[in-house]
Parts: sequence; C-alpha cells; structure tokens
Amino acid sequence: MLAKVLERFIKWSLSAWRDLSLDAKVVALFGVGNWFLLFANHTTVAATHDVPLWQLFPPGADVVFLIVCGTLAFAYPFRDHRARGSFTTRARVAHLAAIIATFVIIPTLASIILRETGKPYTYVHDGALMVEEASRKFIAGMNPYVADYLDTPMFFWPMINNPALYHLTYFPFMFLVTGPFVWFFDHFGFVWDQRYLYLPAYIGTLALVPFIVEGAARRLAMTAAIALNPQLFPFVVEGRNDFFVLLFLFAGLALLMRERRTMSSLAFAAAGAAKLHALIFLPFVAVYLIATKRPRNLREAVAALVPTWPAALFLLATFVPFLANNFGAFYDDVVSYNAGGAAWTYPISGMGFSAILLALGLIPYRQADFPFAAIEIAVAAPIAVWWFIRLWQRPTIATLLAGYALTLLAFLFFGRYFQGNYLGFIAAVFTPVPFLAARATRRVPRRVRRPAPTVTMPPPSRQPAPAPLPSPAPMPIALDSVAEPSPVGVGSTD
Repeated sequence: MLAKVLERFIKWSLSAWRDLSLDAKVVALFGVGNWFLLFANHTTVAATHDVPLWQLFPPGADVVFLIVCGTLAFAYPFRDHRARGSFTTRARVAHLAAIIATFVIIPTLASIILRETGKPYTYVHDGALMVEEASRKFIAGMNPYVADYLDTPMFFWPMINNPALYHLTYFPFMFLVTGPFVWFFDHFGFVWDQRYLYLPAYIGTLALVPFIVEGAARRLAMTAAIALNPQLFPFVVEGRNDFFVLLFLFAGLALLMRERRTMSSLAFAAAGAAKLHALIFLPFVAVYLIATKRPRNLREAVAALVPTWPAALFLLATFVPFLANNFGAFYDDVVSYNAGGAAWTYPISGMGFSAILLALGLIPYRQADFPFAAIEIAVAAPIAVWWFIRLWQRPTIATLLAGYALTLLAFLFFGRYFQGNYLGFIAAVFTPVPFLAARATRRVPRRVRRPAPTVTMPPPSRQPAPAPLPSPAPMPIALDSVAEPSPVGVGSTD
C-alpha cells in the first residue's frame, strides 16, 4: 500500500514538474534547495566562528526567518502550477523579489547591525575589513601596499596569525572607490560598512539581467539563478566583493550587446581594476571586438580596438601610481602573497587542487611554497587559446562568456586556494550562456519559392495552318487583380 502511494506521489510530482514554467522550475530548484541548506551549510562570519545565517536573528525571529524562507520558496512553483495564467509577470517579479529580500538582503542588514552594535571586526569578512582600512591608509597619505594593518581592527579579526595583516591582496580600484565614502562617514561620525557598497552592487547586478536576456520567463529564471546561487549569495551577507565585480561585468555586457564599445570597455576595465578574476576577461573582450569586425589586415584589427583607448587610460591611471611608488610592495602583496614566495604567504585552503595535494600529504603544511602559478598557467593557457580560436570563428556573447568562465575555472582551481565564492563567481558568469545560446539557435523557417510548372507544348502539325481569325478587341485588366510574387523569407541569423 505504501509503495503504491509513493509511486503515485512520484508520478504526480514529475507531472507537476513538467507543467511548471521555466522560471518556476529555477526558483523551485534554487529556492527550495537553499532553504534546506540554510539549516547548516549556509554560514557567515560571526564573532569567533562561523554561524548559520538564521543565528543572526534573536530567538523566535530565527524560526520566523526559516519559516518565511521556506514558505516563499515553495509558494512560487505552487502558484505557477495552480494559478497558471493568473500568476502574472508582475506578480512573479514581486514574489521573486520577496524571496531575494528574505534570503539575502535581510540577513545582510542584520549582520551590519550586529557589527555596528558590537565590535568593528565581528560579523564581517576580513576582505571587506581590509578594503575599509586600506582606504583609510590611502586617505592618510600612505601607500596601502607598503603599510601593514597591525594598528587596525584587522588585528582582532578571528584568525590567528592572519597574513592579511601584512599584505593587501586587492587591486587599487577597490579601495579608491571606497575612499570617498569612508572619508565622509568618518568625518561626520558615522560607521562605514563595506556592505553599504556591496549590497547595492548585488541589487544592481540583478537589475541588469533584463538588459542581457529576452523574455519574461528567461529573465526571471536567470535572475533567480544568479541571486540565489548557493556558492555566492551567503558571501554577500558577510561582505565579499564578488557582486561588486559582477556589476561592472554585466553592465559591460549589456553595453556591448548594444554596440556601445567604448562604454562597455570602460566597464570591463573597472572590473579588471578591482579584481584579478575580471582582469583575465579583458583578452577575451579584445578578441571579440576584433573578430566581430572581420579585419582583413593588421591595420583593420588595430582599428577595431580604437574604442578601448579610454579603458586603457583608466587602467594605467589606476595601477601606474602604485607600481611607480613601490613596485616591489605591489608585487609582493598581489602576486607573491597569492601564488607563494612571499615572507608570509596565504595558507592553502578551499576545495581546489591545492587542497587535494595537502590532504594527500604531498604538501607538508598550509603555508609551504609550491609552484602553483606554473601549474595554473600551464593548464589555463591552452584552454584560453582554444577558446580564442573558437571566439574568432564564432564571435558571440555566449562564446565570450563560456570561454572566460572555463579559463577562469582552470586558472583558479589549480591555484594556491580555491574558495567557494570563486566557484559561485564562475557560475554567475556562465549563467547567461545557456539563455543566450538558446536564443542564438532559434531559426525562422525559410520559405522557398517553388518553380513555376513547365507546360509541354504538342509538336507542330504538318497539316496546313487554317486561315487566321480576326483578333478580338483587347479586354481591360484591373491592376489590383495581378498578384505579386511572394518574397523569399530570410531566416534569423541570431
């Protein structure tokens, strides 16, 4: 009896799943899946150890938070299944916005409040704290790559012998943008939190999705997949900068799809000036810009890159002052610290190739030097070259993003550390690919003109022709009775 009930339930579930719209399937997959993960796996930085997101709320409110998250996640596919057409696009947008607000925005605000009412080094990731303090060092006239951070709240951040006390691993644009906000808040006695910048970047990235894909269902599905990425959204709560970089990447994509090449290259340059992840994207953009112009010689290829000169100036203005001031300090913080070889190297961590070697005992301890840089370049470079060739042959946005995402995956996975948010960032970059690829493969059926039937005339008779009859008077012909030939249909070349 129980087996039959279970069989009927499975059949009903499969039938109901097939009837769901695309956006309802994606929301159900990510929403319900993340709801289960909320109970233990989705954690955030607290005072001395990581805690589940629901523990950001006081007793009673934590239960309400979990109930609301689960109810909203299950309700979306239920409304789609039951309401059908009455579940309008506006209602779907509002429902998805409520899910995002509950899962991400409210916990982020709770974490900000807990930090402001407690210690400045609690309930925040050390990366956000590092950018805040680097901005203060810069405002004070110091080079953030030369200074150490022993005199900042970083010293009390819950990590023993934190190497970030001696190394600033981020590119300059991150703290240059933060500087004016830090100055204003410090000058007028307010408490600045880096998430005041990162949370709007998260919302802004999602707002750009309608400018990248078409169709209400696809837009909602892609928004849900990025907003509820299980390897990304929990890190918004603690203040990691992935969506700050994604905001510029998505803005650049939206502009590039509209042939705004100068503005798009500026957006990509801003992303690259903020993080190494995005700097790897720039060669792919250069190949795309040249390939879409189909140059016949080197001069035309160079001309295709002329719109990028403001972006090049922007990158030079961002990096050159710090390189000229102290190249050794910049290299030690940004390169040696991450790759190995610095006096105090970043410890091996995460879920990548380095963690496998450490678990197998092939690396003796977490801060041991190992030639990860040579390995990641040896693996990622052939993948990048192969995608450059493919992008040259088929210059589409989908190919551009796929090549970048897979190259970045190879580069980071074989690096010194491969964190969960790295995987989430790569997944977010790749998310538009199936939506854009599906749009590119759609074709309008081509109408082919059928040839007129040939009429076979009988052979001429050998008998003498009869005498010609008088020709009848010509009949008037109405012009509108003559049918024009139908044009040959042209298929879509998207």
